[in-house]
Amino acid sequence: MSLEINKKRYRDFDSYMKEKFQKKIIKLPLDGGFTCPNRDGSLSKEGCIFCSEAGSGEWTFGKKSIQDQISYQKARLSKEGRVEAYLGYFQNFTNTYGEVARLRKIYYEALSADDVIGLAIATRADCLSDEVLGLLEEINEKYFLVVELGMQSVNDRTLKLINRGYDHETFNLGLRKLKARGIKVLVHMIVGLPYENFDDYMKDIAYINEAFVWGIKIHNLYIEKASRFEKFYQEKGLAYSMDMAEYVKIVVEILRKLRPEIVINRLTGDGINDKIAYPLWSKNKAKILTSIDKMMKDKNFRQGDLWKEN
Repeated sequence: MSLEINKKRYRDFDSYMKEKFQKKIIKLPLDGGFTCPNRDGSLSKEGCIFCSEAGSGEWTFGKKSIQDQISYQKARLSKEGRVEAYLGYFQNFTNTYGEVARLRKIYYEALSADDVIGLAIATRADCLSDEVLGLLEEINEKYFLVVELGMQSVNDRTLKLINRGYDHETFNLGLRKLKARGIKVLVHMIVGLPYENFDDYMKDIAYINEAFVWGIKIHNLYIEKASRFEKFYQEKGLAYSMDMAEYVKIVVEILRKLRPEIVINRLTGDGINDKIAYPLWSKNKAKILTSIDKMMKDKNFRQGDLWKEN
């Protein structure tokens, strides 16, 4: 069977999955009904300063059964006549935070749905007990599994500012535990956090390369209306000055310095347009992606062409 593989100059998720499964793999955003130790009072009640009220689950279907959510997302995201399979994506809040028996129930409920080939589970690196790791390892042996960790930055000063609730060394420990069990790890990083600059992003990439993660999501910072982050910017008298051209240039540089094997799952944020206060350019996701592709092509750049093994 011939599949149209994307002609990107980086190792994109869609092409990776098409090559692996010989069909289009669609992520189905699922709400597992979780909270987060950074919201329930265990660490804080505030949450990370950039996290939305939906816990970054804007595209989930709310408090429905897992099966109902899967049916809804399949109807929304499938295309008639296309050969497809699905990845259950436990997206919002902290999806390994809870009793292991409950985690097992909802993970396997998603895996039991027709044509679901595996899971993507978003969580925190400080919520990976030995029991949870054992369950993840069990699933990983039978299904395709990716665990997503919100790194955001390796700069501990930034991590305190955004109220993540744990330092980079704790993040590194969680990542190593997953890798030791053969589990694919995807890390999130944010470009544009307050007081950070290009050197910070390069330190993030140096760490990601050294950790040899499976995948990465790169997000541009965007500020939601009436959010704590908007208030922070106002109180500190900060201006968000990064324009789209600068963001595109930074992302291209990141791609060039990344190991060529790392799978690129995202190159821009994915907020709800009506809620974004600024930057306004972040609402035009298609233009950002097209601009990245154009710069890579025009200058004959490729992922990893500046990466050197130490």
